[in-house]
Amino acid sequence: MRRRHLPGVLRIENRSYPRPWSLGIFLSEISLGESRQYFVATLGSKVIGYCGMMVILDEGHITNIAVDGSYLTRGVAKRLLLNAFDVAVGLSIKDMTLEVRASNQIAQRLYFKFGFEPVGIRKNYYAESNEDALIMWCYDISSSENCQRREKISSELGEADLVATVQDSTVSTSEARPPLGKEQPLQGSLEDAVQTQGGDVDE
Repeated sequence: MRRRHLPGVLRIENRSYPRPWSLGIFLSEISLGESRQYFVATLGSKVIGYCGMMVILDEGHITNIAVDGSYLTRGVAKRLLLNAFDVAVGLSIKDMTLEVRASNQIAQRLYFKFGFEPVGIRKNYYAESNEDALIMWCYDISSSENCQRREKISSELGEADLVATVQDSTVSTSEARPPLGKEQPLQGSLEDAVQTQGGDVDE
């Protein structure tokens, strides 16, 4: 994620979350270097999704993931998560975690596919509704089992009529919010908005 992506990111952010992040928060986050990994999915010049990850030692925390409502159910969220795991492996991260609304069964099913498992509850985590958050972890992300999970998801996406690109940067890009300077082709159907803070998700 770079500064030029932020207008598109904020457009999605403001439509996705009851308490959206401000421009200042995103600017602060993407200035923090390798401890924050933010990346966007683009179709042409349009930002259609984004994802963030906080890196703490050998753990990765998915902080936010959202997709433009026009591209729901078309693979974007899966591609963003696949990219997040690729980045995490490259950074020698061992385990990944996230929070998701206890009521968001669709998002939870998607996370299960990636190997996340529920391990606890954060009571009243979402202040605007006092809703609990389900804490989920995916342990040993480089294990053969977890690698096979991601390979299966990737193969299921297959070729499609739309081609997007995941763009990432360590310095310049859901309740905290982080890829490494290359642009990687993102091919496949474009799918669901998965949001760790709130909003709707389509499998």
